[in-house]
Amino acid sequence: MNLYEFEGKNLFAKHGIATPKGVVVWRGDDFKIKYEELGVKEVVVKAQVLSGKRGKNNGIKFCGEANEVAAACEELFANNFHGQYVEAVLIEEKLNITEEHYLSITYDTNAKQPVLIYSASGGMDIEDVAEDKITKKLLDVRNGSIEDRLFANNLWQCFLQEDARVVEINPLVKDKNGQWWAADAKIALDEDAFYRHKEWENLAPRTMLGRLPTEREAAVKKIDEGEGYYRGTAGKYIEMDGDIAVLFSGGGASIANMDALIKTGLRPANYTEYSGNPPREKVYQLAKIVLSKPGLKGLWIAGGVANFTNIAETFNGITDALDEIKPAFPIVVRRAGPHEEDGMRLMQECAQRNNLNIKLFGKETSMSATAQILAEMV
Repeated sequence: MNLYEFEGKNLFAKHGIATPKGVVVWRGDDFKIKYEELGVKEVVVKAQVLSGKRGKNNGIKFCGEANEVAAACEELFANNFHGQYVEAVLIEEKLNITEEHYLSITYDTNAKQPVLIYSASGGMDIEDVAEDKITKKLLDVRNGSIEDRLFANNLWQCFLQEDARVVEINPLVKDKNGQWWAADAKIALDEDAFYRHKEWENLAPRTMLGRLPTEREAAVKKIDEGEGYYRGTAGKYIEMDGDIAVLFSGGGASIANMDALIKTGLRPANYTEYSGNPPREKVYQLAKIVLSKPGLKGLWIAGGVANFTNIAETFNGITDALDEIKPAFPIVVRRAGPHEEDGMRLMQECAQRNNLNIKLFGKETSMSATAQILAEMV
């Protein structure tokens, strides 16, 4: 889960990282009064969206009096940035900056451990900084501190204690008085750690696409909540504009399958994937919500060869939903793994009693080939 800048800075402040004086304003607020309450003249007014590049897309404005601030807030709320919803606007004290650096902690997927990344060049276009100008230091999660600058150690505490996947300060700035500040904040939290963070329930709803969640997205997210949260995953769902429903299993295969589906000329109605051997009731809830979208023209159920997911158990959940909805559109299934014969039998019986237009495939047929078969059926 990605945080807005103001949410990230709240966490920074919690861990002793200095941030500029600021105030968050919402739609309907009196922007002039909020600015005057801040008690500083020159300010930066920043749209709160989940993507970067705000500076290059007119999402950051510099103001020096109340009318300018009010006009800037109105403009930012009226616009969107790459189609993203502006959740709030941050009015913040303008700093007298003499240096801009970069500091972050994320995961090194090759080393399989966190890595501290630092560059003496920060701000916009950080991705263009030469590799030899960037310092990287692998970190050990068993070590609760970093023998380094205070800012780096505080950022490490934030990373560990808040169950983050990424914590980034860009730019990390020094002002004319030699004071260091986190002028921006980018934090991504590990949603699987929600059971340790009751306070996350107070965060505003958001999606990976930077917009408010749809009713279906909100409903699917609840599937993995509650006492059975640890029993597999079935609560991942992103709604799209197409008309082909998908029920994928396994993250890597799911992404490849989206590409394969689009190459056939079909347009996905959603992205979703279930994994970790979820029980029948979770898969049923997911399938029912996926199939509830109006205007569907097909359903693709696909996944690689499972290691430990019970195919029959998960197919029981899907057939429960198919028994209720009885879709008239074509369905293609490609799946293999433990109890696959029982799972395919369940699908065949479901197709017979509901007169479904369905084709079933195992590991002898590639997933991308079954996407083309679905395209021909549609």
